[in-house]
Amino acid sequence: MRSIVAIPARYGSERFPGKVLCDLEGQTMLERVWRAASEAEGFDAVVVLTDDERVGRECVRLGCRWHMTPAALPSGTDRIAYAVERWYSDAEIIVNLQADEPLVPPALLSDLRGALERNEHADVATPITAIARQEEVTSPTTCKVICRNDGTALYFSRAPIPADRKRGVGELGLYWKHIGIYAYRRRALERFAHLPPHPIECAESLEQLRLLLDGAVILCVPTDAVLVAVDTPADAERVRAYLRAR
Repeated sequence: MRSIVAIPARYGSERFPGKVLCDLEGQTMLERVWRAASEAEGFDAVVVLTDDERVGRECVRLGCRWHMTPAALPSGTDRIAYAVERWYSDAEIIVNLQADEPLVPPALLSDLRGALERNEHADVATPITAIARQEEVTSPTTCKVICRNDGTALYFSRAPIPADRKRGVGELGLYWKHIGIYAYRRRALERFAHLPPHPIECAESLEQLRLLLDGAVILCVPTDAVLVAVDTPADAERVRAYLRAR
């Protein structure tokens, strides 16, 4: 079963323009993400997808496989669907790894691929981790997930779910954080690209709801991995501090 890792890497970012090329202790963020993906076992290719020549020049410097894609594509998943249709139509499993995850462990990507291979009923596999701080439960920047007994996603939300009727927020052991990395079967990726955005997806600003609300089976894979998505310069400094300390 052919599988690839696709890294959508836009230069533009409202809160941190050019973040994919920011320096993180001697390597650009894109380089760290690409190297981690390249170390993951079981993949046939790692490809960077961008809409900007500056990112393209960095790809040339690194010697990685890359493609230029239209700037008008609305999301990283749409960018990957575009690329798979044109250049990787033989891929059966496609991992969507955002270029702002410089601490991603290679083994996590392999775990997601393996989860899809072992669970034929699943359309998508995605990592989740236990929430350790109440601030994350109430923060709208943290995506929470409720899972069924079989480990598949029931719902994702920026709101504190489940809600505690008496206290608002319940015991921490009830809460799981979603990490925005996805392993798609090709049919699920194609399905995503042809579905219109769902009103609830737009309200939550969570693109995974598009497939979930259409009936797709999203398998949640627990992990203890420590990841820091870089959305702001402050996040980048947190990553630098982590890299210096390890």
